[in-house]
Amino acid sequence: MAQSAGYLIYAGCMPLIKMYIGFFLGFVVSKKGMFTPAASRGLSQVMLNVSLPGLIFSSIVPSFNNSNISAMGPLALLAIVYQVLGFISGLVIRELCYVPRNFWQGILVACGLSNWGNLPTAVVVTLMAQSPFDPSTDVELGISFISIFILVNNITFWVIGAARSLAWDYLPGIPQGEAALVRVPWYEKPVGRLIARYVLHKHVEEMDAKKEFSGSRKEMDVSTVERGVLDQPDILRGAAALDVAPVTQAEEAFAENAAEDPDIQLARRSSRLSSSAVSARGRRPSVNLQRPRTVPGAPPPSLASRSASVDSARKSVANKSIAESSSHSVAEDSDGPTTFWERALPRTVLRTLHYAEALFHPTVVTICISLPCALVPELKALFVNTGNPSWHGPDGNPPLYFILDTASLLGQLVVPSGLILLGASFARIKLPRPLSRLPLPAMVFSTAVKLIVIPVAGVFIVEAMVGGGMIPKDAKAERFVATFLSGTPALVNQLMVTSLYAGPDADLNTVSAFLLFQYSFMFFSSAALTAVSLLLLG
Repeated sequence: MAQSAGYLIYAGCMPLIKMYIGFFLGFVVSKKGMFTPAASRGLSQVMLNVSLPGLIFSSIVPSFNNSNISAMGPLALLAIVYQVLGFISGLVIRELCYVPRNFWQGILVACGLSNWGNLPTAVVVTLMAQSPFDPSTDVELGISFISIFILVNNITFWVIGAARSLAWDYLPGIPQGEAALVRVPWYEKPVGRLIARYVLHKHVEEMDAKKEFSGSRKEMDVSTVERGVLDQPDILRGAAALDVAPVTQAEEAFAENAAEDPDIQLARRSSRLSSSAVSARGRRPSVNLQRPRTVPGAPPPSLASRSASVDSARKSVANKSIAESSSHSVAEDSDGPTTFWERALPRTVLRTLHYAEALFHPTVVTICISLPCALVPELKALFVNTGNPSWHGPDGNPPLYFILDTASLLGQLVVPSGLILLGASFARIKLPRPLSRLPLPAMVFSTAVKLIVIPVAGVFIVEAMVGGGMIPKDAKAERFVATFLSGTPALVNQLMVTSLYAGPDADLNTVSAFLLFQYSFMFFSSAALTAVSLLLLG
């Protein structure tokens, strides 16, 4: 049955209006000081580790069966396709647009990973409780389909290493603050450097020499100062000390928060191994101190980074004693294992275990437990009435129905708490003044890619999968989830992990501005995407 234009507009906007009311309430209570950052961290951990697993369990067990479990493959494939499109788009935007040097990896993560948690859950809970969906089954089924996207997101962010890659923007030699705002030529960016070397057959040093010959006096002064700096062993000694453990300083600053936040602990344990490896390499006698070390796969230092290193060297001359004492304490903290298992096991085994630790995230464990309970008839009969076998307790319900009921009760906290948390996070964002200092073209293009281009591609991909038989035409909940999750904004956890690696005094204005811009535009893009999805469902 064709839907009227008025209904499509109403159905597309109403769930989003409810979401933005939740945003507004979180914004207000945070501004009034009623919802502190410590309270926000506590509620977020309750939601991620208690409520969200409860919601997933109470949705998967009743809704999944042998007839619709085949949806996992196509939906997981779609999630990977959406991420790949986002990462490629972020790479292109970084190479073509001005992006601050300490956000080169951040823009890739912001474009590649999306909020597939509380936002689509809020829309599904509201929208699938009415026509053209079946309220008795599609609400739980929709949440179950969303859990597949959450699983892929967790694997990409924690296991594959998207979270750890955010540390590349804060390695020694990477400019921060005002120095990070220096515009870098295209041939000094990671892909541009490869094109200049292997396609144009020009080395960056030659292009820099031409630029200096015809360029400004300022660059000549910088190179002169740089040569003077490299001739002083004291400065080199301080720079080598600062290169011991780039993440450990942030770990110390965030020690109190990390004790309460399992996600931060996971990032810390992963970063400790890489920091120790860098420290071990720094103690080898064959190290060349004049060349900054980088993590394999990280973007190479640019001309701006060399200028920033000169500035930092000047500061280290003025505060040499302070820098040496602080770097010595950092080296002491990062030297050697800190636990029995780190002393007993080889480093490669520890690194493998830390990567595998992300697989034991509560949401991943819940999915692994829920699927057998949903697909094995004897297990499913313990939680819900399936008809065969039929087991009942004294109250007429299945013996373990109370577990499912408790999980459903805890899961009801996910949507309202998630919306309030997002609103409170936006209340604490500080934008730079003037706004022209922001990378506005990159912000516009990344928002257009995530909320316009990829959703349009998602509509065509899903319709092609329906035509090819990969997604059943009558599976309205699956089709809607597959389409709607192509157009969600960036992952808010990126801000948390970035703050860990950057340290307490770091400038997070860029990542905050990207998130705020995308979530502001989401009202219009998600309303249009919802209307189009309902129109295609008929």
